[in-house]
Amino acid sequence: MREENREPGRRSLIRGLVGGGTVAALTGSTALLPPPVARADSPPAPGGDPFALPRFEPNGRVREFWVQAESFEHNAVPNGTDAMMGRPFSPEQTTFWALGYRAYTPDWGSPLDPDLGPNGIGANSGIPGPVLRAEAGDVIRVHFRNNDEHYRWPHSMHPHGVVYDRDNDGGWLADDEKRAGSAVPYGESFTYTWYCHPSSVGTWPYHDHSLPQTPPGADPSPGASADTRHGARGSRSQPGRNGPEQDGGAVHGGAAGNGDTAGHADAAGNGDTTGNQDRPRHPGGGHDGEHDGTQHPGHEGGQDDGQDGSQPAGGSQGGGTDDVQHPGHGGQDGGTDDAQHPGHGGQDDGHGTGQDDGTAGGQDAGHGSMVMEIGAELGLFGILVVTDQQTPAVDREFVIFLHDLNRRSARSLGQGLNMFNGRAFVDNTPTCRAKVGDRVRWRIACLGEEFHVFHIHGHRWRSRQGYQGWVDSQIIGPSTTLTIEYTEDNPGDWIYHCHVTHHMTGGMVGRYLVTP
Repeated sequence: MREENREPGRRSLIRGLVGGGTVAALTGSTALLPPPVARADSPPAPGGDPFALPRFEPNGRVREFWVQAESFEHNAVPNGTDAMMGRPFSPEQTTFWALGYRAYTPDWGSPLDPDLGPNGIGANSGIPGPVLRAEAGDVIRVHFRNNDEHYRWPHSMHPHGVVYDRDNDGGWLADDEKRAGSAVPYGESFTYTWYCHPSSVGTWPYHDHSLPQTPPGADPSPGASADTRHGARGSRSQPGRNGPEQDGGAVHGGAAGNGDTAGHADAAGNGDTTGNQDRPRHPGGGHDGEHDGTQHPGHEGGQDDGQDGSQPAGGSQGGGTDDVQHPGHGGQDGGTDDAQHPGHGGQDDGHGTGQDDGTAGGQDAGHGSMVMEIGAELGLFGILVVTDQQTPAVDREFVIFLHDLNRRSARSLGQGLNMFNGRAFVDNTPTCRAKVGDRVRWRIACLGEEFHVFHIHGHRWRSRQGYQGWVDSQIIGPSTTLTIEYTEDNPGDWIYHCHVTHHMTGGMVGRYLVTP
């Protein structure tokens, strides 16, 4: 990966804010300390008591992060090419309204610069969110603000691996829907407090875990009352695709040109007819309320009846047949059309594994069903890293998130996509760089509904699972992570990819360049 060139003063500021945190002394306040553990033993030796718990010893340091959830138009294949299968794509086929977390200076002043170094926050482009780093003994305090100007859904931040109480969990339940921090409304904020025990050392995901929503373009279902109750948005118009692209990251054009027309519920569930209320803005965002009337394919007046109003290149009219066949596919596309995608031996669910009819778990989101954790499906996720004194230093650290998106949650897509860090297909996904002799670490996480097999060509490493020994491929499933470490010894132009074939041909492949 490429180190960004920045002035020393700016780099010091960023590392002070997120690498070292905004440090505050814990001056005897018991409110900051977690509940006592059941036993205050030292970590047991291998083969020792499996019920023994490590002691949490606060070091007096608080790591503060200012994080904002944002919505933005995002093209997952900006170069328009699947270099592995030789397929072209138009922006209309691969663009959707995404969600993402971004890190800011205190009080959400301005976005932090990218830092792709081994201790940096990453691209900070939204998908994935910033790398939140801390050490064992730290207290993490995340000031979270919801600036989802497009959907205006409630959102949250739910961490894995660290310790927290119920009020800092970030997970929404229907039987406790008013719990603070589980469904932060648009325009509001919440501060989470988490604790880094010795058992927290490692690589962990964090993600949106707020209430389910009905995707735009879907007919409201009887269960959609939760949307209205929490100020969820219906289908919104799509601005022109002229926002800035960030290298290896997301598009962040703010709210420029977002349509906020009469009949949409605001964060309080009220009709918003002005579109010019005083709400948080993404820096550089435009004027809310400007409606250009453009629609993604599959959106007709905010309702998706299975007929696309505009056709992606090579696509078909929804609800009919066009007999368009793509190489390597032998099935039908859920009865919606006969367009087929390469590398699939069966029916296409938008992930490449089933039917592309918007179904999930037997429910058809295109005909009214709500989607749980839809915010995470659309990009609200990131990686949380906790280290200690035994964590080895490295020269290169690559952060890769495996995730999938189908037309259940993003009706504008011409097909489902399998992605690394919000991008699909080689030279759109992150290009990672190292040189022979580098100590290399990959921090890899996964969300969604699919199991994957992470593989790097020309390389092998010792499995941390203890029973596999040396490997060059490892299974990773939803909400799990891998931490891979090795000394680079093999120069070349390599690829890394998911070894589930239809995930690879669906976009889950990237380039790894190693110089002598």
